[in-house]
Amino acid sequence: MAHCRLHTHPISGLTIAIVAPFICGAEPSASVGNKICSINVQTHLGVAGRVNLGSFYTPAKYVNLVANWLRQYGISDTWTIADLSCGYGAFFELSELQDFTTCRFVGNDIDEDAILTAKRMFPRVEFTVQNVLTDVSREKFLLSENEPLVIVGNPPYNVVTSQINQKLKKSDVAMDNDVKTRDLGMSSLLVYNKLKADYVAVLHPLSYLTKKANFNVASRFFRNYEILEHTVFSSQEFTGTSKVVGFPIIVALYSRAENRGLTYQAIQKMAFQTIEGFQFSLSKFDYVTDHIKKYPHKNRYDPEILFYTMRDINALKRSRTFIKERIVNAVDVDPEQLKYYCYIDCFKRYATIPYWMGNFDIPFIEDEFAEIQDAVVCDAKYHNQEVFGKQPAPKIADVHRIRAYIRKVLNQEN
Repeated sequence: MAHCRLHTHPISGLTIAIVAPFICGAEPSASVGNKICSINVQTHLGVAGRVNLGSFYTPAKYVNLVANWLRQYGISDTWTIADLSCGYGAFFELSELQDFTTCRFVGNDIDEDAILTAKRMFPRVEFTVQNVLTDVSREKFLLSENEPLVIVGNPPYNVVTSQINQKLKKSDVAMDNDVKTRDLGMSSLLVYNKLKADYVAVLHPLSYLTKKANFNVASRFFRNYEILEHTVFSSQEFTGTSKVVGFPIIVALYSRAENRGLTYQAIQKMAFQTIEGFQFSLSKFDYVTDHIKKYPHKNRYDPEILFYTMRDINALKRSRTFIKERIVNAVDVDPEQLKYYCYIDCFKRYATIPYWMGNFDIPFIEDEFAEIQDAVVCDAKYHNQEVFGKQPAPKIADVHRIRAYIRKVLNQEN
């Protein structure tokens, strides 16, 4: 017979059912020896709650992965391990593992009810109930200035300006000015930097690293931390997320390296590893979006051809390409660049895209593009006759060439 107890996602109070067998009449535990074997199912928050709090439970295998990394780098015994957005404390399963029984554990969440439950489940953890993004200091979280500190968890990510679930989003989270960003997760990273954590082992969207604009927003964290270990996996592993469009999440162990941390140039060259064993690097791809204007601008051309605002591959999946009407998101197409926009239209139609590329710009092989550019223009015009008028169908052989080119783009050796 199994016993079920409730945990949450280590961010904002997301309820998780932990199932474990009864053993000799003792209180059941989700930890066995040096391994966490939780079965996590979210039941607490509705869609709006998950969107606004950025809350999705952490699969147990990634808590285990973090535990292994901490052991590998000698983080045990006298260390303090803190989760500052802990919910019911999924990461505090670490406190039940052999190598961490003498560590000090500190938890915090803004949700008082979540903390009450966490206290019952993890009585030796020291808890506070506070907004992690205001009045940031070690003292606030019961930490001394010289205490060796590891911050773990799955900080909330909710991009207020993102188009996804926009009607459900609120932006009224109080934040100190020096940690304030448009994304709760990036603000959390800035908190960890301000607290000068020796190590940070957290989950966050890979786009914090790979998108230059995001990297710059969180640069005060990244310039002071280097990556020791990491794994990339799909957001679809989180219960309650889209099963149609997944985006890459990274679980990473960062080590503090004051003013010697990461640069965007280093991130471009970094070999990222996925949970499936694949390896990729940003610098191994050419990007067609380097040759076009992705956002609305003031230039006008004759003939007038309009294209929907470009963001990344996942946004392309959800949006239109060529459009007939001038709207706020309309980009005027330079006729000299039309072939590139036509390629993007074909890429949307024909590409089978791995989740880890979801936040990439649109890749292509620049040196070989001239060989298919006439074919992509013909194909795109045929599929957008409301913009270009009546067009002949592309030759079947040309469609095959376009598809083969895109497959080659996506399977480049890296």
